[in-house]
Amino acid sequence: MGLRAARHRRSLDTKHVRSLGSHTGQERLLELQSLHPLRQIVGRTTMISRFHARVAVLSMVTALAVSTLSAAQGEAATGTAGACSPVTGDVSAAQALAWGAPTWCAEFDDAVDPADWVFYDSPGHAGNGRRSPEQLYLGNGALYLHGRPDGTTAGLATKHDQTYGRWETRVRLYPGAGSYHPVVLLWPKEGGGAVRSSTSEEVNFLEVINDPDRQRPNFFLHTPQGQEQASANVDMTTWHTYAVENTQSGVVGYLDGQEWFRSPNATHSPMSVCLQLDWFPGQGSEGEAWMEVDWLRIYPLQAADTG
Repeated sequence: MGLRAARHRRSLDTKHVRSLGSHTGQERLLELQSLHPLRQIVGRTTMISRFHARVAVLSMVTALAVSTLSAAQGEAATGTAGACSPVTGDVSAAQALAWGAPTWCAEFDDAVDPADWVFYDSPGHAGNGRRSPEQLYLGNGALYLHGRPDGTTAGLATKHDQTYGRWETRVRLYPGAGSYHPVVLLWPKEGGGAVRSSTSEEVNFLEVINDPDRQRPNFFLHTPQGQEQASANVDMTTWHTYAVENTQSGVVGYLDGQEWFRSPNATHSPMSVCLQLDWFPGQGSEGEAWMEVDWLRIYPLQAADTG
């Protein structure tokens, strides 16, 4: 590697690529050898080059005009399902319940389009740490969110919102700092950027709390009627699918295609999906954390569900 290339290369040493140890006492090695910011801006699309790289950093540029936007606040956009690949090798709610074709999906194979996403560049959850686009990475056909020991972490939200419908994602976590909470949630489009939304609505269909071994997923529903919760015992260091259905008659959560949450309460605002790695200093073991997202899909309700 020449001097010029070496000057722009970011390397991860062993302590940065190795997890903190699983509940079995064994270490899982992240398949991240080096980070190469090989960006190529084409129109409104950020193309992430994987030439000579297994992971490429997703960095913001001024031309994208998405910095300083409130965390977890998206905008409506027209999506397409043309690039959605079939779900294979997993038990998903969409397959098990025949949800049909998605209206939009993110595959994270080799690009992330800023027309589809808001990248957080703001203070972290409750003002703790900072959310930076520099902590988002692509590689191995997945999106990675990285939280550093100093509280610099990542988050992003789709600009695709719907009031009622279905959402599903495939996620794998790594043993890491208990002070980092991996979260996949629905947030109101007009919910603002505070800890609680202005509409008192929020659906966390995956949240991990003070769990360094990543063994206990939680589901939280926040509505004007109050908070409801469910938990499970699952090894989240392997791949799992997490889904939620929101209709006028209630909310249902699915884990690997199986129902694990149900409530007669629902949200009634346009909602966007958010992927976040939130830092809660002093509320668990300190250190770093990783969150890996394989894909995300949005489904409409079918006629039978709205009739």
